[in-house]
Amino acid sequence: MLFKEEEDAPKLPDRVFDEEVMVTVCLINGESRTGKIRAFYPDAPMFHIKATVRQPTGASQQEGIDTPVDQIAYVGFLEDSIQLDRPEGEILREFDIHIAGGKKLTVEVNPEHVSHPVGFYSYPLSKYSLYAELFFFSAGVNATEDKEPLGSFLMRSGAAGSEEVHAGLAEQQANRNMPIGQILVEQEAVDEEEVNEAVKDQEKAHKSGKPMRLGEFLVDAGLATEDDITNALAEQKKRRGKRLGEVLVELGIVTEDAVSTALAKKFHLPYVDLDHVELVPEAFDELPRELIERYRIFPFQSDDKRLYIAMADPLAMEAIEMLRFSNPKRIMEVIATSTQIEDNLKIYLDTDGFDSNSEMGQILDELRDETESGGIDFTAGEGDEVSESAVTRLVNRMIIDAYRRGASDIHVEPYGKERSTVTRFRVDGHCENYQKIPSSVWSNVVARIKIMSNLDITERRKPQDGKIKFKLGQKQIELRVATIPTVNGNEDVVMRILAAGKPMPLDQMGFSDASYGGTLSIITKPYGLILCVGPTGSGKTTTLHSMLGHINTKERKIWTAEDPVEITQHGLRQVQVHAAIGFNFAAAMRAFLRADPDVIMVGEMRDEETASMGVEASLTGHLVLSTLHTNSAPETITRLVDMGLDPFTFSDALLGVLAQRLARRLCSKCKQAYDASAEELQEMRKLYGENAPPELQDDSGLQLWKAVGCDHCRDTGYKGRFAIHELLVNDDDIRAAIQQRKTVEEIRHMAIDGGMRTLLQDGIEKCISGISDLKQVLSVCSR
Repeated sequence: MLFKEEEDAPKLPDRVFDEEVMVTVCLINGESRTGKIRAFYPDAPMFHIKATVRQPTGASQQEGIDTPVDQIAYVGFLEDSIQLDRPEGEILREFDIHIAGGKKLTVEVNPEHVSHPVGFYSYPLSKYSLYAELFFFSAGVNATEDKEPLGSFLMRSGAAGSEEVHAGLAEQQANRNMPIGQILVEQEAVDEEEVNEAVKDQEKAHKSGKPMRLGEFLVDAGLATEDDITNALAEQKKRRGKRLGEVLVELGIVTEDAVSTALAKKFHLPYVDLDHVELVPEAFDELPRELIERYRIFPFQSDDKRLYIAMADPLAMEAIEMLRFSNPKRIMEVIATSTQIEDNLKIYLDTDGFDSNSEMGQILDELRDETESGGIDFTAGEGDEVSESAVTRLVNRMIIDAYRRGASDIHVEPYGKERSTVTRFRVDGHCENYQKIPSSVWSNVVARIKIMSNLDITERRKPQDGKIKFKLGQKQIELRVATIPTVNGNEDVVMRILAAGKPMPLDQMGFSDASYGGTLSIITKPYGLILCVGPTGSGKTTTLHSMLGHINTKERKIWTAEDPVEITQHGLRQVQVHAAIGFNFAAAMRAFLRADPDVIMVGEMRDEETASMGVEASLTGHLVLSTLHTNSAPETITRLVDMGLDPFTFSDALLGVLAQRLARRLCSKCKQAYDASAEELQEMRKLYGENAPPELQDDSGLQLWKAVGCDHCRDTGYKGRFAIHELLVNDDDIRAAIQQRKTVEEIRHMAIDGGMRTLLQDGIEKCISGISDLKQVLSVCSR
C-alpha cells in the first residue's frame, strides 16, 4: 500500500472553542469564505460555518454554509479571534505548501504529520500573517516541500558527501551564468574569434551610450541568424532552470535513484521503483493521452477512489492541477526516476496502427525482403549482443503489444505455405486478431520463440513447455510457452503472460452482499475445507489469494503449493510444484503437514490422493483451500464423492464451495442506458426463476445497459471483466444430502432454499446494476 488508508491513519485532533471564532475557508477553485465556527472536526466530510450574507434588500443575515472538504485547500483560524499556544516539545520544520492555483504558503509543521491522508495542522511562519493556525486538507494540496535543501537530504542519506554536493552547486551556478556567446560557440553557430570581436564592439557601444545586446551585434554583423539567437536564448534559459539533482546525476556524483529517493523524502511522497511494482494497464487509459505526453507522467495503478501517478518532478504544479481537473478520482502522486517513467511511456504510448508506416508494417516489409533474398537469421538474439533481425523484432513487438493491451495469451497459428500465419491475443477472455505474418517465415518465428524459451528447435513432433523472461524497458515479465504440433506439419505456439502481482482486497472482488458475508463466515473458521471451482481462466487462483490476504496475519502460518506461482504475498510460504521430479500437490501436502501449518492452499485437487489428504488435513485442525474444475458448486460435491472420497468424512470437512466465472464488463465510457422491452423482461424472469428481485417483478421501468463502442474499448463496447459467483455454504441439510449421495439437482435445490444464488442469478442481478449485459452473462453461464 503506497499511501495510508484514512481508516488506518491516526485520528486528527479536533478544535473545540469556548466561543465562536473567525475562520477563512480557501477553496481549491481560488474562492474564499469567511465565517464563524464553534468547533472544527477535520475528519468530518462537510465543513460548516456561519457567514454574514448580504440580501438583495441590502440587509445582512447570518446563514449556515456547508462545504465538502474535498473542495477545500485550507482553513485559516484568524489571529484576532483565537488565542493559541503552540505545542511544547513538538519538532517543527519549515515547509512550502503549494496549493491549487499556484499559491504557496510557508509554514511550520511537524514533518510526521504532513503525510496524513486527511490533512495536517500548521503554523504561519510570518509574524504578519492573519492566521494563528492553518489546517491544510490533503485533497487541496499540490505539494508539501520541506525547506531543507536537497543537498542536505543527499548528505544525510549518505548518497553524496559535502564536497561532492558543493561541486554540484558550483556546476549549477556556472551553468546559470553561462554567457549566450559561449552557448553559440557550443552549438557551432559562430566561432570563438567572432564572439570575441562582437564582445569588443559591444563594449565600445556601451561606452558611447548606445548599448546593444550581444545577439544583436552578431546578427547585424551577419555572424548569426535570428534563429540561432532564439535557439541559444532558449538553451540559456533551460540551463538556468537545471536543478541540483540533475546536475549531480550528470556529473556522476549520485545515482538517479538516490536523487529521486531524496526528493520523495523532501516532499513527503512515496518513492516507487516502477520495475518492482504491479502496473495496471487500465490505469493508463484513465487520463487523456495528450496530458500524459505533455507532462511526461505515468499512471500505473488505480482503484475505485484513487489514481496513482508516477512523476519525476514533484513541483510540476501545472501538471498536478490539470490531473485533478481531468479525472474525478483522487490523484495520488508518487516519485519515480525519469528514466523509468520514460521507459514505460515508450511502451504505453506506442501507436496502435499497423499500416506500412508503423513499426510492424516496416518489420513485415523487411521480412518479405529478407525472404526473397534468403537472408533470415531466426537465431538472432542469443548472447549479449542481440542482432535486431526482422524476426527478432517481430516477436519482441508481439510480446510488447500483448502486454500493453492487457492480453492474457498470445496465439501463433500457422496454416502452412498456402495461407498467412495468424496471430491473436486473448483480451478480457475473448480472442481478437492481431496480425498476419507471411507464410514463408512462420517456422522462423516459431524457432525464435523456442530459442527464447530454451526449447529444442529440432523437435517438432511432440509438444514442449517452456518459459520466457522478457525485459520490457527496466521491467521483466514472464511468459509460459506451449508448442503443439498441428496437421500438415505445422506447429502452434501459445504464450501465456503470467500476471504476477499482489492480491486484490476481498471486498473489491465484486461479491454480492450475501456472497461476501457468506465468504467471510467460512474463511474465518479455524479449520475445514473451502473449494473455489470453475473453468480454466475464471479467476480461481486470484480469489483464493484474496481470501488468504484477508486472513494473512502474523498469528497464522500459511503454506501454499501452486503451479505456477503467479501471485506473491508477504507472510505466505509459497512453493512451486514440479511434477516431473515427483513433487506434486500430494507430495507438497505431506510436507506441509510436517511443517506446523494453520492454513494450507493447494493449487488444484487433480486426483483422489490430493483430495483425500485435503479432507484429512481439514479434519485435523487445518483450514484447507483449493480449486477444482467443475461447472457449479453442487456438481463439485458429487464429483469429489464419485472420485472416491468417503461421504461422511467429506461432509464433515466441507465448509463451502464457491463457483466463479469471469464475464466481460461494459465499457464505462460509452455504455448506454435503455428501457428493457417486454420480451427481455420476460426472458430474464424465466432465467432467474423464483424469488426474482423487485426490478424484474415490475412490468415497466426496468433500465438495462448496452454496448456501444469507443476508442477507450477499441470499439468493442467492453472493457475489463467482472466476476459472477455462486456460493454454497455447508449446513446440516447439505451434510445429510452428501452422506446419502443425493443427486446434483437435489443438492442444488437444497442450497437455493438455504439462500444460495446461482451463477445465472448473480449474473442477472449484475446486469440490472449496469455492470454488463445478458449476452455476456449467458456466454459464461448455463441456462
